[in-house]
Amino acid sequence: MVRQTPGEIGVKTGILLLLASLLLPVAARPACVVDNKATVALDVVGGTITVPVAVNGTIATMILDTGAQRSIITAAAALRLNVARDEWVGTTMRGIGGIESRPNADPRTLTLGGVPLVRRTLNHDTSLTVGIIPQTRIGDLVIDGALGRDFLASFDLDLDLPDRQVTLYRVQDCAGRFLPWQGGYSAVPVSLLDQDALIVPVRLDAVPLRALLDTGASASLVAAPGIFRLGLQPGGFAHDPADQVSGIGSHVVTMHRHTFRSLQVGGQATSAPVIWAGPGVHLTPIVDMLLGADWLAQRRVWISYATRQLFVAVP
Repeated sequence: MVRQTPGEIGVKTGILLLLASLLLPVAARPACVVDNKATVALDVVGGTITVPVAVNGTIATMILDTGAQRSIITAAAALRLNVARDEWVGTTMRGIGGIESRPNADPRTLTLGGVPLVRRTLNHDTSLTVGIIPQTRIGDLVIDGALGRDFLASFDLDLDLPDRQVTLYRVQDCAGRFLPWQGGYSAVPVSLLDQDALIVPVRLDAVPLRALLDTGASASLVAAPGIFRLGLQPGGFAHDPADQVSGIGSHVVTMHRHTFRSLQVGGQATSAPVIWAGPGVHLTPIVDMLLGADWLAQRRVWISYATRQLFVAVP
């Protein structure tokens, strides 16, 4: 009879367990799903990006606004589109122009490109804030409101301003470089703050800043925190053109058109960008600047809420 030492028994047991584990079925990794829901024609007028949103079956022209936490409709549009007002629930909104608080609007249906839109709430409602927007008319175009992150963040957005279209995707279990694009592109990791505010790391004049990607802003803007980080003094804007700018609310603020040396987002740099500078402007959420439609104008980007990335097509 051959006696085995405890050490020999342990080694053999370990080998048997290893062999058994190799025979077990390997759990399949979930497949990356990129589901094209709809491609919608958009328009760009005066630097403002608009999309046709069906409200109660009637088309409304709304600003595509990733900078807005809540979607908004004007009181005139709510009346024209026969949208019921909520007797109990209202929303207070804070923007560059101040604070607005009014009863919400409750459309029966809300769709974009035939795709039903619902807010990411427990009851998946279609509630809209009723308030004032900076422009209700651009030339002959009447603006009815703004479509914000409360609806948009349910999708990934392939935003192609040169071709005037946006495609809505449902993305699930994806990571890394998963885009169905044919050409090259760069990937920029982003942060999602409360209410899905998408924060992009940028470098302005070689200084790292945090920028809110705001498709609803016709022009990019450096706010007070960014001006402080850049070390700019009030006297540095003395010779810059100034203008009065409004946002949500009825107030206006004075801002300056300042020429910076460079703006870098991911691997792409812009030389001598002219950007609004607002020494008295404080943004919500607290960020250094807005990255607006002027930066997006000649680019195709993919805004991935699902994977927290911003993809920028190589020109």
